[in-house]
Amino acid sequence: MTEDVTKKDNTRDERGRWLKGIPAPPGAGRPVSSRQKISERLLQDLGVVWEEHGKTVLERLAKDDPAKLAQIAYGLLPRDIFVRVEDQRTPGGLDADSYAALRRLLDVIESCGAIGEPQQVFAMIEEDLRARLAKPLD
Repeated sequence: MTEDVTKKDNTRDERGRWLKGIPAPPGAGRPVSSRQKISERLLQDLGVVWEEHGKTVLERLAKDDPAKLAQIAYGLLPRDIFVRVEDQRTPGGLDADSYAALRRLLDVIESCGAIGEPQQVFAMIEEDLRARLAKPLD
């Protein structure tokens, strides 16, 4: 008697993918390539050498070729770190409160529908402020 081919496989979905939480049996999946084996061995060997000489090598590199050390460090850092650092800088080197005030001013100008070159708009604001804050003559 042959096995029922319509029997439901509880380890895979309808597209043949492994279900979440179900470990694949040993030997399942793509075989390890020779390139991957070499990479794994290289990383293991580097780890052994690093444990013994890592700090010494970095110190020598810092003295002899600091640009190379910086290049290595830059290459190892996750890219999102640079995005976060740049996001914290404000234009013109303003402190956070000054930048927030400037941003609010720009939002007010935009919401009022001011039209024209920025220099002209700022000239209008300056003229209005001077008129409003002017001291009366006695």
